[in-house]
This record gives sequence, structure tokens and C-alpha cells, in this order.
Amino acid sequence: MHYQLLSVAASLTFLPPAMAQNVLTFDSLPAMSNSPGATVPSASRLSTLYESTLGVNFSSLSTFVAVVNHGALTPSVPHIIGGTSSTGTLNYFAPIFARFVDPAAPSNPATTNFVSVRGDLNPIPGNATLRAYALDGTLLGSITLPDATGGVYLSLAIPGIHRVEITQSSGTIGMDNFTFNNVVPCTPPQSYCTAGTTTNGCVALLDALGVARAGASSGFTVRAQGVEGQKQGLLFYGLNGGQSVVWGTGTSFLCVKSPTQRMTTQNSGGTTGLCDGTFATDWSAYVSTTSGSLGTPFLGGEVVSIQAWFRDPSAPLGTNLSNGLRFVLCP
Repeated sequence: MHYQLLSVAASLTFLPPAMAQNVLTFDSLPAMSNSPGATVPSASRLSTLYESTLGVNFSSLSTFVAVVNHGALTPSVPHIIGGTSSTGTLNYFAPIFARFVDPAAPSNPATTNFVSVRGDLNPIPGNATLRAYALDGTLLGSITLPDATGGVYLSLAIPGIHRVEITQSSGTIGMDNFTFNNVVPCTPPQSYCTAGTTTNGCVALLDALGVARAGASSGFTVRAQGVEGQKQGLLFYGLNGGQSVVWGTGTSFLCVKSPTQRMTTQNSGGTTGLCDGTFATDWSAYVSTTSGSLGTPFLGGEVVSIQAWFRDPSAPLGTNLSNGLRFVLCP
């Protein structure tokens, strides 16, 4: 499924899906006084506090945002957050960034499908903008609204949001009630099963480059390296999980359960008799351009198992197999 770039007019309203939501009011955190230009005290710097619990971190032109005591004129009294300059001072003109990560492993990315934020209750002429970005940096959508009594309310409901950016034109709006649906982790691909050893002692092993994202038209390449040179072969994938079934009477194992999808046939290149051949296929590009390919359209969360098959005339069955690679599609 593909999502168009959204340019959201002020008259449109986005309603969040019915999912568990997290609302950050920042009121329990130590706060500095509302003094633009002042250095943000260490205790009032918010960055990775919520990574291991809710899966979100914050930054600005420095590595943190400021938690500010704004008094009664806030959606939830009394704290807001504001941007920071590169030197660590409170600066409402500076953008606020929020990035979503896997709470169990914060170095791994995650996504959500809804984000909202509300400005403080002291309207001053100017606009505020919320932009949402995918894992690969693609702009998914944006909304811009004028500051308003009751606090400007910005929201986007789009699958695959990995990062948001909050900006403003007046340099006076503090942000509160940052809300997002539970994150979906995007775990790195995992190898499994045993690769066969070819007639010339080669062992083909799979790895991947990029991020496997549902609806992406490119950006996730699966490679088999260590293949015998000048061999015909292909990658194939399945959706019913992995296995480890002996392939004929040789050393290879069939690692992908049927039904399977055979991908484009290719030559490994390299040198005959050596282990310098490679197969590589952009999986995202293949499934987005191949009509009726197994599993399409993908929505995210599906588990895909993939393996390489190639000619090896002197081996049992005249072919050989790589190990398996398993990955979860990010929304």
C-alpha cells in the first residue's frame, strides 16, 4: 500500500485511530523558568528519558529540549517544552524533534501511526507546523495552523511515522500534551538456518541493506555473498515462517516454507571456481513492481523469510542454497 505526500489545509481534521495512546504532559519533570535565551539547566533537559519505556526521544538544535514552567496558561498546568539553540539555551524559534525507537532496544527504530501536540494558551500571531517523516527520511505529511485561543492543535494520522518536527513562525509557542500511539519496533533482519557448502567449498550467506518498509518502492536490498562465481540463481521468499529441511542428500537446507515467491534470475558474476559471486535484489522494488507477487499489498508487521538458490552441477540435486534471513516489515 502506498501513501501520498499530504499537504494538510487548516480546514481538515485528522482523527486518531482507536489504539492505545501515550500522552506526555511533562508536568512531573524539573522545569526552568520561562526565560528565552537562558541556558537550560541540566535537570530541565529532556532527551532520552522516555526511550526505554515509551519509545520516544526528543532533541532540538542541541541534543535536548527544554522543560519550562509556563504557569497557568498551558493545556496541562504548568509545564511545556521548548526548542534549544546549538549552545543549549531556550529558543522557541528552534525546531523540536521527536524520534520513535524500540523501547527494548533504543538503537533500533520504531514507527507510530498517530502524533499530536498542543501549543500553550497564550495566542500570539503566527503559525505552527507539524511534519512527519518515514524511516528513510521521506516526508509523509504536514499540517500548519495559526496560533489560537485554547492552544493550536496539530495532529497527523499516517502509518509509518518514525520522526516528527515541530516548528513555528512567532518564536513564542511552547508545546504541551505530546501524544502518540504505541510504537511498532522495526527490528534488524535475523539470519537463521544453515547455508550449504558448494562443490568448491563456498558458503553463501545473506545480509541486507536498508530498511524493510511496507509500501516502499525501494530501499531494502537482500544480498547473498560468497556464492560461487558465474552461477545462475535467484532469491526467493515466503510468509509462512522458517524451517530447516535437508535439501536432497547434500549439506544445504531449505529454510523457507511454501508457498514461496521466486524472484528475478541473475548471474553471480565473479570468477568460476572461486567464492566471489554475489546475488542482490532490492526486495522492496521487486514487490512494488511485480504484479501479484506473494503477500502484496503489505501493510506492515508481516514476517518474511528469504533465501538464495543457485546452480551447483556437481552437488546433489545440481543446486545449492544459502542460509535464511528473516525480517519484519515496518509499517
